[in-house]
Amino acid sequence: MQCIRLSLVALIVALWSQDVSALEYAYAPYNSGAMDPQRTGWPLTDDERAYVLKAEFERRPGSEATQHKPDLWPVTPSAGFWGGTAWLDFHAGLVKTAEAAKGPIDVLLVGDSITQQWGPTWAKNFPKWKTVNIGIGGDKTQNVLWRLDHGGVAGLEPKACVLLIGNNNMFFTPETGIEPAARGIKACLDNLREKFPEAAIVVVKIFPAHAPGNAFYEDIQKTNAALDGLNLGAEQNVQVLDLTADLVNADGTLRKELYSPDNIHLVPAGYDLYAARLRPLLEKVLGPAGSAAPPASPAEQPAGQPKPKAAANSRSPEYPYAPYAEGRMDPQLTGWPLSVAELAYVQTGEYTRKPGHESQKHLPEMWPVVPTAARWGEGDVSNIWIDHHGRIIDQVKIAGSGLDVLLLGDSITQGWGGSPIDRMPVGEAWQRRFRDLRTVNAGIGGDRTENVLWRLEHGLVDGVSPKAVVLMLGVNNAPLVAANGVPPGAVAQGIELCVKNLRLKCPRSHVIVVKVLPAFEPGSATHEAVAAINEAIDRLELSSDTSVRVVDASAKFLKADGGLNAAAYSDGHLHLSAEGYALLAEALEPAIRAVIAGAGA
Repeated sequence: MQCIRLSLVALIVALWSQDVSALEYAYAPYNSGAMDPQRTGWPLTDDERAYVLKAEFERRPGSEATQHKPDLWPVTPSAGFWGGTAWLDFHAGLVKTAEAAKGPIDVLLVGDSITQQWGPTWAKNFPKWKTVNIGIGGDKTQNVLWRLDHGGVAGLEPKACVLLIGNNNMFFTPETGIEPAARGIKACLDNLREKFPEAAIVVVKIFPAHAPGNAFYEDIQKTNAALDGLNLGAEQNVQVLDLTADLVNADGTLRKELYSPDNIHLVPAGYDLYAARLRPLLEKVLGPAGSAAPPASPAEQPAGQPKPKAAANSRSPEYPYAPYAEGRMDPQLTGWPLSVAELAYVQTGEYTRKPGHESQKHLPEMWPVVPTAARWGEGDVSNIWIDHHGRIIDQVKIAGSGLDVLLLGDSITQGWGGSPIDRMPVGEAWQRRFRDLRTVNAGIGGDRTENVLWRLEHGLVDGVSPKAVVLMLGVNNAPLVAANGVPPGAVAQGIELCVKNLRLKCPRSHVIVVKVLPAFEPGSATHEAVAAINEAIDRLELSSDTSVRVVDASAKFLKADGGLNAAAYSDGHLHLSAEGYALLAEALEPAIRAVIAGAGA
């Protein structure tokens, strides 16, 4: 009997060890437990949680011995860090996704934001395959290694895995060197091979980014060449996929039609090409993938996307940045008037209040989707933007229940006239078509999606429910796409959050979303960013909500050759002339009249 008991104990220990097994990594202090207090497993112990909530640079190999060992960073597991618990919360959501899909699946997608952003394009190309996507934006090889060892794939039995990682390691190659970055990719492959010995694995080489001559571009090329030296494809059930020739022109420059304006991420056409190259490799294992299927409903939570905590006000949408949603950034998440603490907070520069700044991180993907007050004025000058916001709130309250239309947006909206900010009369174009409608112009020049989100959270529509809200935003976010790396899809998500906010706070209102009007000439960074934002808006299918209408007036502002209709712009490229407002009013009239007629029925 004693022998049986010992055998059972041995079996349990063996099974437990198999469940939490991890590779032996290149850094001995990590393997021996001298660094990370919990090498494997999920959930985390209290010690491990405290450890991974330290900034990532404090947990790099060598830091425990006050040594600098950058060549070991890409090959040693390390949890990511977005500030606070945000990255860890995202990973926790993916763990739940894996738990829900426990058992056999067809495809496991592993990587960073390029993997994360497959979205409905994957379902369109591969509708028959049960797929789990564990991509996390910003991840490096070391972050993927940590996630694989800490519950990220526990219980899954994939027939095939697709691994694309390494782009974000390029930010650190001046310190780590090229070979370690390539070895980090191999370590991720080895980890997947150990956990899923029967699965077919496709290792996708890092996609080209930026332009020839750029250090980032060149280091990607060098890292991919170093992968060739590792001969990954010689391993059983491993295939290497190189899309470089598909993604660049003959001179090595990126094929712009496949890339978003940040020159890193793909647009749907790029994902379609990626899918076409993957298809034959995966069909060898899985059989025919099927053909196009309708994209997933935007109301559905994408696989692997954990739900963030809601803001303090239950009539607020859920914002995706945990430090904000948990009240660890802004001292007053909702409400008007502002507290003393909030007044002091919004008096500081807008840049210092952007998501990520509080932890010295560059997180441009979070900027458009987290409420942020704008800042007009410098030094000791009070924030004039807040004063404008207050005057508009007063105007909305005066209109009260009799409000037909609320115009909400930036300077193009403000340019309709009638705003309490500049006290200009309502413009002729609006008067001619909508003279009978009680309207408040809530546009503020310069506003971006994040500023309007803040205004909605701070009293703009409290106690009112206009029959129609005309929402026109995004053009001021567009320059940040190229200049700061803001993804166009994040801008579209910011617009979607504005719609959700309005639907929660004004449930009887209809929202008319005006797609971003063309700005600047074709070929310019802003023009291309506007086009990418509008494509992302289309993918959201906002009008699937019967209380939301989308108006696309772009064609009225372009000539047959694609150039701007200069007569429609007062400055030739951005703000509208009287003719431009007449064209916009013409495009808006059917939607506004339909809403007003329906509200009066």
